[in-house]
Amino acid sequence: MKKHTLALAILLLLVFQFINSSGLYGQTASDNKTVQAPLTPLSAFAGKYIFTGNRTLFLQITAANDHLVLKQLWDDQQIDFKQKADLDFYNDEHAFPLKFTKNKTGAITQVLAFDKDVWNKVDDSYKFIPQKTIQLTSDQLKAFEGKFELKGGDGDDFLQITAANDHLILKQLWDQKEFTFSPVSEVDFFNDDQTFPLRFTKGSDGLATQVLAFNKDVWVKVK
Repeated sequence: MKKHTLALAILLLLVFQFINSSGLYGQTASDNKTVQAPLTPLSAFAGKYIFTGNRTLFLQITAANDHLVLKQLWDDQQIDFKQKADLDFYNDEHAFPLKFTKNKTGAITQVLAFDKDVWNKVDDSYKFIPQKTIQLTSDQLKAFEGKFELKGGDGDDFLQITAANDHLILKQLWDQKEFTFSPVSEVDFFNDDQTFPLRFTKGSDGLATQVLAFNKDVWVKVK
């Protein structure tokens, strides 16, 4: 009797193992494997992006084979990005991360650059309407002259601003590049294509004490 009981128990164990491995209970060996969702196609990220808080700055992102190409429309510089995760991209040369955001329908709506700069996706036909320039006197323009140092910089970043006729000339002292700026208000200036904004702060004497560039970089007057 004990031999028959032992034999029956072994038989039942073999039957159970067969059923479990064959998937008759609705579970297969592959059920325990994690299935990775397909990555968002690169074409979904392509488009035009405008900088939050500054409607004069644009990026153009295009898909190229196995990577994205980011073009800064204010200086035409191009940077390539490899896809590291579904919505994350990276450029190794410049240690430059991009993190995209989707809406509820799955459409790309914005991108975060350098973990701090937010760019919103806009229609490719979107165009910036430039502001009308105004005239300032030579004395008004001279109030903005001076040498300015980047706040929080490494001590090597300086701008020299001088007045010339009806505009200002900004020189980057680290590479000697010059830009012309025309006034759109008594403290606001733009370069010729209005992609580079400047906003000055004046002291009680009416002279500039600092200038805000691109609505984010503060330059303090040093002399």
